[in-house]
Amino acid sequence: MEIFRLKTLRIKDNDIFQKEIEFNLSQVSDSFSVNAPYLTLILGANGTGKSNLLKFIIDVFRLAYDKLNEIVSITYPNGKYYLEYQLGNSNYIILNTLGWEYANEPPKYLRDKKSEKGIRFFKDGKEIPDSKIKIPDSILALSIMLTDKYLFLRNPSNYSIYKYLGVRRDSNTAGTRSLIGKTIENVFAASERKEFIDSLSEMLSFLELENDFRISYSPKYKQHFFLPDLTLTKFENFFLDNKKYLPNRTTEPWSVSAFKQLKKTEPEIIPQLVELLKYLSGKLENLENSRAQYFEFNIFDIQPGFKKLFTLLPYLHGLNIISYPEITLKKSRYYGIGESSSGEYHFISTIVGLLATIKDNSIVLIDEPEISLHPNWQMKYIAFLNKVFKKYNSVHFVICSHSHFLVSDLKPENSTIISLKLDEEISATTIDANTYGWSAEEVLYSVFNVRSTRNSFLEYDLTKLVTLVNRNSKEYGEIKRIIEKISTLVLSESDPLKILKEKAEKYLEKNNA
Repeated sequence: MEIFRLKTLRIKDNDIFQKEIEFNLSQVSDSFSVNAPYLTLILGANGTGKSNLLKFIIDVFRLAYDKLNEIVSITYPNGKYYLEYQLGNSNYIILNTLGWEYANEPPKYLRDKKSEKGIRFFKDGKEIPDSKIKIPDSILALSIMLTDKYLFLRNPSNYSIYKYLGVRRDSNTAGTRSLIGKTIENVFAASERKEFIDSLSEMLSFLELENDFRISYSPKYKQHFFLPDLTLTKFENFFLDNKKYLPNRTTEPWSVSAFKQLKKTEPEIIPQLVELLKYLSGKLENLENSRAQYFEFNIFDIQPGFKKLFTLLPYLHGLNIISYPEITLKKSRYYGIGESSSGEYHFISTIVGLLATIKDNSIVLIDEPEISLHPNWQMKYIAFLNKVFKKYNSVHFVICSHSHFLVSDLKPENSTIISLKLDEEISATTIDANTYGWSAEEVLYSVFNVRSTRNSFLEYDLTKLVTLVNRNSKEYGEIKRIIEKISTLVLSESDPLKILKEKAEKYLEKNNA
């Protein structure tokens, strides 16, 4: 098995990173034998370019992907750059600037038209043609923010190794239904893999939920489709002679055009849908105190033969034969995922996507996973990744965060911590200390240069307050609550919390809140 590791990224004259900056993304003495992925944690306040850094990595590899596949590139990473990584036993470099390795010579920005803005590829120190470059097998991008900076492709085949696992359903909108649908599609795609089912169980355990993950649908046009004696002719006639079956409709159902397209492009699917509907007709259950019906299944308790039919359910939804799917979880009682906390809901959707799509020799980019997560979950987040993805030691995770709670579970043999700070320019510092097992107070003092003897829940509030103010949030009630909590503490004139409190109060005053 090959090993993938990001090693060094240098950027200069970029819209965000104007001054030359270097990110040492992994250790020189990386322990490849460790049963865990490699983790790079990048910590910094808002405005230090964390999200833009993740996007920059995506863009550089997209350019390499285009060259490798002889695709005309539309966009190019901004500024001068040098990206070094290891894949297998070889060292690769993608750059558009020569000379960074020589301290006494200024970098030379390559601009020749022949090489399209000067991009060059190197393997083990020697320049190679486009066709010889090797890149990671997949790039997975996770975020729960609608405002994430990740690339969103209308046509994913244009960059097939890249998978967007965020909450957006298009370039700038998100929807609860679409996110649930995407989560269920990922479950269906991976459900026949025992490893996926085991990891799904680990995820539920992490969230302190029972080992029960139910997916349900409601039937539509039940009297026409959910029949034990349904035939192919009856099925097709509903769409081809819809006025007979729906005499009160004045317009043609949109599902008719969907059926005609399916019959044209994938006619072999239609008989399979008929067999699935015959099977489901015997699985319908009544909702309590209602005539409405539904069918559901627990992903942990399904006959192997039925799993093969999962991929057909989206076709039924596309033909308006079944409703949008719902997910039901259990913690002493059953409840819909829509009733879960924001942290629980988004954790499930992103982690299921990652479990379903991860493969060896990949990059996993995670932007601010701590958002909406309870402090206890934040503190266990890194341990969860190490446990669930232990077989993927060829994978490199790059995690950007504000939260010091993530630091104490990082093991020195498979991790790097980078601290970003903004003075006049953004700077990056690699933290050399072994932080494994540190308390939150030790992390605040040694990594963030903040001394604290306060409890973890207050620390969580402080992190949240900084985030809300820096993002110009309109959650004024929450900001006031945290300020009131800080006001109960005895603070010296030089205490940083006093400055933070005053900054938050000025923010409220500025917004007339």
